[in-house]
Amino acid sequence: MNKQITSFFQRIAPLLLAWLLVVPLYAQQELPALPPAQLNRPAGWQLVGAVSTTADGASLKTQPGSTILTGAGEPLTLLTPTDDFRLRFDMLLSANTDFVLTMPTGQAMSFTGTQEMARLTKAPGLWQTVDVWYKTGKGHALLEKLALNGVTVRESQTLNNAKSGPLTIMAKTGSVAIRNIGYRVMSPRLVAQWSSPVSYTIVEGGYVTSRIVAQSKKVLKQDTASLLTYEVSYGQPRQHSILFSGKLTALQAGDYQFELNQGGVGGVWIDGKEIIPTDHRELGQSSFGTANLTAGPHTVEVYFSRSWFRPGLGLFVSQAGTRSQPLHSLSSLPEPDPVAVVSVQPTTKAELIRSFVQMPGEKTKRTHSLSVGSPEGLHYTVDLNQMALLQTWKGDFANVTEMWYERGEPQLLSPMGVTVRPPAQSPLVVLTNETTAWPDSLGENVLQYKGLTVDKQGMPTVEYTLAGTTVTDAIRPDGNALVRTLTLKGSPDGTPYCRVAAGTTIDEVGKGLYAVNDRSYFVRFDPKAKVKLRQSNGKQELLLPIDMKSGAGTVQYSIVF
Repeated sequence: MNKQITSFFQRIAPLLLAWLLVVPLYAQQELPALPPAQLNRPAGWQLVGAVSTTADGASLKTQPGSTILTGAGEPLTLLTPTDDFRLRFDMLLSANTDFVLTMPTGQAMSFTGTQEMARLTKAPGLWQTVDVWYKTGKGHALLEKLALNGVTVRESQTLNNAKSGPLTIMAKTGSVAIRNIGYRVMSPRLVAQWSSPVSYTIVEGGYVTSRIVAQSKKVLKQDTASLLTYEVSYGQPRQHSILFSGKLTALQAGDYQFELNQGGVGGVWIDGKEIIPTDHRELGQSSFGTANLTAGPHTVEVYFSRSWFRPGLGLFVSQAGTRSQPLHSLSSLPEPDPVAVVSVQPTTKAELIRSFVQMPGEKTKRTHSLSVGSPEGLHYTVDLNQMALLQTWKGDFANVTEMWYERGEPQLLSPMGVTVRPPAQSPLVVLTNETTAWPDSLGENVLQYKGLTVDKQGMPTVEYTLAGTTVTDAIRPDGNALVRTLTLKGSPDGTPYCRVAAGTTIDEVGKGLYAVNDRSYFVRFDPKAKVKLRQSNGKQELLLPIDMKSGAGTVQYSIVF
């Protein structure tokens, strides 16, 4: 590994290319759009501009346009691959639709033919997402991953068949609509290479979170290596930090994505600019950064500091349409310790778990959260500080690995199924009038949690006080819905309102039935209820006033998904 770098790459390139074929795809957030109008449409398929279902979900209703494809009966070819690819699309099904995805190797996968798939499929009339990662091969191919609504249902599945044909979709019964088709070839080509040996400096002291501080420490060793490698630390004191620097040649101008994987503290700089901030990670917890590079050499600096985690260091580089390429020696990044998922599954009764919950886009954890798992396969989390229904999901219940494995950091519970996130604020507020903005949070002087009771099935009913009233809050599974019943007693200073939905879009599907956030989920309530649909703070909101003339009032609504 100490010979000239050019000679090294000539010898290692064939092995490197072979290894790249088994490196996981990096998580590209966006895929180039595949316009539906470009696809050949068989009989029974048509281009439309908008789609919805009838109130019972039995059939599709369409509006003119060219952004969505709808059809039934005949298979629709989405692509005929000649290389590895990633595909993503949204689909919407009518009731009782048997949707089938057929791989290029001929395997047909029914989304309603197996219990595993069927229980992750959303209710008719809702948009849902399909992701496919696929690797071609001679005589066989590999379905690297098939995900439905963000949940992996197939992984590393060998598809044995000598034929290679198109990838198709079909509604054998019922009707399907598809939109937002994204497609990208995933090439194993090299995008960059070290153009000089990588220099390194090992200094005294571990778990140093600042590269600047590490540069002032006592130097233990300085030398060069052919590739980035943690192995240069062998024979050094356990507590140490390493500063790497080398010239990396970008083979063409463009955007590059870098992925750092380390057991300890690490960060990355390109031409003096920090692209991956210094952070503390375990092996397998990658961090990413991007840089726009000109063709030619660039200075890459990597910082690593040993901590109590199992050590290791790896740096990958890729461009859009390529697989991640390692810039480190293979032995520098050991496989992370295998940790089986620690999960909780309800059997005959509900399971209740108190935990922290981290919501997307929020910087702080929800520290007083109660997650409830039902044997029926519908689950939810409520924030007991605000009585906010944070998330609901279907499928498996709770991943508690980060709560119960080893030291139990960071104490987070994660859903294991298809997740819907309603507005994360209190569902009840006393408003001055119908134009008053809904508050982001309520203080303890307004809302106070008082405890809960559990029924024979293990399902909780929570009690709290709110602005002069006592509230009982019960959430129960019912078919493909969670039904929430809020009962108020007392004399509030004003009219209490229940906000049953809030989102970017709220569309009336039928009397008492509304689709929320571009048909992500439905809310249903009494068709006779005097609901108010309003615009507030850039969102649409559905409000139900609660009549408290007799000193008591009740509101009930369902979340259908």
